[in-house]
Amino acid sequence: MKLNIGCGFRKMDGYTNVDFFKECDPDILLNLEETPWPFETGSISEVAAIHVLEHLGEQRSVFFNIIKEIYRVLKHDGLFRVSVPHYMHRSYYSDPTHVRTFTSGTFEMLSKEQNRDWARRNVNVTMLALMLDVDFETVEVNYGFDPVWNEKLRKGEISQEKLREIATQQWGVIQELNILMKARKADIETNGKEV
Repeated sequence: MKLNIGCGFRKMDGYTNVDFFKECDPDILLNLEETPWPFETGSISEVAAIHVLEHLGEQRSVFFNIIKEIYRVLKHDGLFRVSVPHYMHRSYYSDPTHVRTFTSGTFEMLSKEQNRDWARRNVNVTMLALMLDVDFETVEVNYGFDPVWNEKLRKGEISQEKLREIATQQWGVIQELNILMKARKADIETNGKEV
């Protein structure tokens, strides 16, 4: 089973579409901030969270429970597909229901391997994977550019390299962050005990 959580009116074929608002006519009506979710541990092959995480868990503890719940329901090597507004784009700030920003670094914090590497090097970063007992490997990071910049790129007015450089210095260039991760659970038995 694959889940499209916080689907809104954007249903995805081949997914069980989940939302809290009945007006969206989801397959499953569910408040994602209330855990546990009604899915068996390790029963989900993919969770898609397309422009929903920025709306969830205004209280940090609620957000952390959501991340733990996504990890719980995913199978080993199950995919966690995320799209969120970029923190340097007006689309994040224009919606009063957005409660948190994300960078690719936010998702790196969900890797136990990365946490342990940071700990060895005394890097001052919150070790979320160790703290929450989750483990996600980042497979792919992509940025969706604002339509104005996409058009300049398409017309050849700017190179991909120059656009990436500008994006680090200027607001409004990157519109969204897209991350693909997979759940690492190889050393966990199906009963939840570590091997």
